[in-house]
Amino acid sequence: MNKPRLTKLTIRIIGLFSLVLSGALFSGCAGPMGHTSKYMAVMSAGPSAPPPGMAMVCIHRPRAGIGAKLYTAVWDDAKFVADLGNGHSSAYVCTPGLHHFLNLSVEETGCIEAQLLPDQIYDLRIDGGYGVWIASFKIVPVHQDAEGKKLVAEWTRKNRWVERPSSSAAYEQARQADISRVIEEFTTGRRHDKLQHLAPDDHR
Repeated sequence: MNKPRLTKLTIRIIGLFSLVLSGALFSGCAGPMGHTSKYMAVMSAGPSAPPPGMAMVCIHRPRAGIGAKLYTAVWDDAKFVADLGNGHSSAYVCTPGLHHFLNLSVEETGCIEAQLLPDQIYDLRIDGGYGVWIASFKIVPVHQDAEGKKLVAEWTRKNRWVERPSSSAAYEQARQADISRVIEEFTTGRRHDKLQHLAPDDHR
């Protein structure tokens, strides 16, 4: 019995369909808005400006299709800042000066050494699409000249703003050993070459 033969047109259609499907799966297309983490609470309104003499760091996780149901925790040295789901943002007020912002994820993590000025607002972004076996995330700086600066206004408007409640203190204490290890790896250890930087003039 003769086997069916694929025409050139059929082959082209299959190839085009595969290309579109791959793009939908791997280009980071927007997925559903994530539920608020059990360690977080919804903010009644978005942030305005830091208190006088303080700095504000806004951490944004843009909506994406990959890893949409997963969360990543963000820290400022040993202080728990936020647990961000898909399409979440959080505003963190802190003292000016040197900070190390990092995230915890299954297969990937990032660390940023930031020098913050008083009365300024800085932006960080959670990048997805990392990991071999499970979707993972990495925190990255949004520099003054970065293309991402154009997207800050969109994230501010469309994302769900969440904040850390006092009830998350127990979680913060339980992860201290993990955080200390990650900070040491990035600042003086084996991952020192992957330490990222946010300059004082990288504010809005």
